[in-house]
Amino acid sequence: MNSLIPTFDQFDFAALEQSDPVVHPNAEICLKIDLIPTKLNRRVAVGIIDETGTKGIAVAIYPATGEVCDLSHGGGVMGYLDKAPLDPSAPISCDLTIYRFGRNFVCSVRIQGETFLYPAYVSDETSMMRAVVGKEKGQDEHGAPTWNRLCFDVLEMPIAA
Repeated sequence: MNSLIPTFDQFDFAALEQSDPVVHPNAEICLKIDLIPTKLNRRVAVGIIDETGTKGIAVAIYPATGEVCDLSHGGGVMGYLDKAPLDPSAPISCDLTIYRFGRNFVCSVRIQGETFLYPAYVSDETSMMRAVVGKEKGQDEHGAPTWNRLCFDVLEMPIAA
């Protein structure tokens, strides 16, 4: 069942890959994945989160309307994809990136080639990051949404100005 504004705890997440602790002050954490939602009327989620699940990026995508929502910072609806409704059997291209600048973490979200504004956050923690996918709780299907492309990298190099 779809609520108006989804929250992080409404989803069952599966971890795909995990990084070592991100210690470099100018690191870049990237996730590129193609999600296949399988149902038009069920949200899917994707994210890069720390081991506590409180820091990072997590977004929900509703294929029926193209709605894209922030799940990890309580930001609600971030926007809508131009080409909605989406084909439930076609992959949804998701590119999530976190740029670390010391204590500041700046987030970038691209879904189907469209860029969405996402809240930055501040953290003193040095933690491992996980690439995750999820589906709404209570669905008949078992397991996470299917996917067919996965690239999860942590680039620990200075970012050029």
